Amino acid sequence: MALAAGLKPAESPPEDFAGRQYIDSKGCVFLREQGNWTVRVARDGSAICGYPPTLSVRGLDGRPRLAALDPDAGKSRSQIVSEHLSRLVLTNLRPGELASDPRPLDTLPDMGPEPAPTAPLDDLKAAIRAAPAVRASMSREIHPNLRLCKLLGHGGKPAGDAARDPTQGFCDGLKPTDLSRLAFARPVSASKAKPVSKIEVASKVAPALPTKVPAKDNPKADAVAKPREPAKKAQSGPTKPRHIQITSFKDSAEGEKLARKIAGLGFPVLRGRLAERGADTKILLTGPFATDDSVNEALQRLRKAGFGNAVPR
Repeated sequence: MALAAGLKPAESPPEDFAGRQYIDSKGCVFLREQGNWTVRVARDGSAICGYPPTLSVRGLDGRPRLAALDPDAGKSRSQIVSEHLSRLVLTNLRPGELASDPRPLDTLPDMGPEPAPTAPLDDLKAAIRAAPAVRASMSREIHPNLRLCKLLGHGGKPAGDAARDPTQGFCDGLKPTDLSRLAFARPVSASKAKPVSKIEVASKVAPALPTKVPAKDNPKADAVAKPREPAKKAQSGPTKPRHIQITSFKDSAEGEKLARKIAGLGFPVLRGRLAERGADTKILLTGPFATDDSVNEALQRLRKAGFGNAVPR
């Protein structure tokens, strides 16, 4: 026990060694205590040894520190690179290998920019030339309506590949000028027919009643001869809601409280009665609203404010 406590490292670590534990070349473990190295003992009091040394063979970075194990041990990177260049490059150089060529450089003539490739342009030209034949073959498969082609001005004789076909092969041989001529020759008024309702109203005008008295002697003749205006038909269908029924109440105090709350939201307050619920049932309404959008917007605001039973009227 006393012998183990007096053990010292076989070689002292360097002064810049900052570790707390150190293993000497014999493999014994030492701990730093108050600036001194004390051997680490086991439970039986014997020194703990048998570990690989910390610095004697390999350093903290794992590289050998002995020149016998590594010729580059202890050298900087620049020294290692310089030695390798001297040993591997400079020793294998031939005479004049690094010397520059005394002959001047040859000046090459400027050939200009390289020509643009013509392959895409050639393919495009071939596709344009083949387009009429492709359209004609497609139109034959869909069996074009010959009656329609005749109405468009097609005479049934193909004009060849040189003719431009606005129907894309549906009516072979139709010229673009023919199609535009037909479009502009059509009268514009024919497409705007008058409404049937106006014609019916004009046909129902009452004729003037015959009279034997001249118009200047009978002042009532002008009134009788004038046609009567047809009566306007009443609009059919349900009327769109323009008011919103917000809530109902029986107590006047409760109604005043609800009315103030509705007015605070910015809506005008109207009061009414519901006959189907009895004379005592009173309701609060708001409105009128000009459009359906304003009705829907007001209905959503009222329901968010707590009036979940609000419905349009």
